[in-house]
Amino acid sequence: MQFSAVVMMTLMALALVFMLPTKVNEDRAANRSRWLMTGGMVLIGVQFLIQYISDMRTSNMMHAVMVNLVLFIPAAVLMSLSVINLERQGRIKRIEWIIGVATWIVATGLVLCKALVAASVIYGIMQIYYSYLQLHELSRLEFLLDDYYDDGRQGLLWWMKLTIVILSFTTVMVPLMIFSQGWILASFALILFVGIFYMWFCFVRYVVSGASTHLIEAEQSAEQEDHSISATPESLLRAEKAVEKWISAGGHLHSGTTKPMAAQEMQLPQYLLSAWIKAQGYSSYSKWITTLRVEEAKNIIIAHPEWSNEAVADHCGISRSHFQRVFLEITGVTPTQFQKEN
Repeated sequence: MQFSAVVMMTLMALALVFMLPTKVNEDRAANRSRWLMTGGMVLIGVQFLIQYISDMRTSNMMHAVMVNLVLFIPAAVLMSLSVINLERQGRIKRIEWIIGVATWIVATGLVLCKALVAASVIYGIMQIYYSYLQLHELSRLEFLLDDYYDDGRQGLLWWMKLTIVILSFTTVMVPLMIFSQGWILASFALILFVGIFYMWFCFVRYVVSGASTHLIEAEQSAEQEDHSISATPESLLRAEKAVEKWISAGGHLHSGTTKPMAAQEMQLPQYLLSAWIKAQGYSSYSKWITTLRVEEAKNIIIAHPEWSNEAVADHCGISRSHFQRVFLEITGVTPTQFQKEN
């Protein structure tokens, strides 16, 4: 098991070092996250290598546990910060580094004093803190995407959700692993290895796909929008007339229309369109325009029962892969059920 872990971590670290540079050199945030993730993989591999060479599990269980904790903690810090770094486009706060280093120092001191349970608790508290930061940033990114693009793009961030779950799960697994033996240890280790591999795979796929550019666009748009200007009743009325004209011309049916594009077509400031959408009770641009498109889809289904779902989706500007889901979310029935009922 230990030898397999060393081989796996070595291969994944080498892939991050030698196979990704051509894809991420121009993306500073992705490049930095790559090295943070590599550091975490190397530390985990070193931990298993030390145990494999010295055979600590059988010769000195206490030393094996100590090595586990001392090396797993900085590995978890690096991998957690790797995700946060991507979420914030390279902006990691100094306090977040300090907490990771301080946790490692305190835990190492506790390990040397053979207070292993206390060290495990410290490690758990640190990971809870990092998980909170990751979830907070994830929520922010989901809203940015939802308020910029015309269809849900949370699938871009699905790997981040899985990574947060895996890192949090690892926090529980590591203490169980270091105090377990036999088939229980083997089972825990197998789950941990699969989780780490999947996290690595998702990270690589995300970086190579260039999906981060979608986040950068949404973030830059939010930064450029002037939130200091309050919409007046008169300006909201002007926005409503512009929106109605845009809808009557079928502007909402063009797939790929972002909020800045829609505002430009309506000849409205982006902040005013955002204010009008919120005044209508919608939490984001995507929710609003998707509702409009589903209403159009309902009309088309009634007027043209011979049309396929794909044809309806294309006409309404809804992604074919999302059509069934968003229709069900908004109407409470599938397109087929809606057609039968009407």
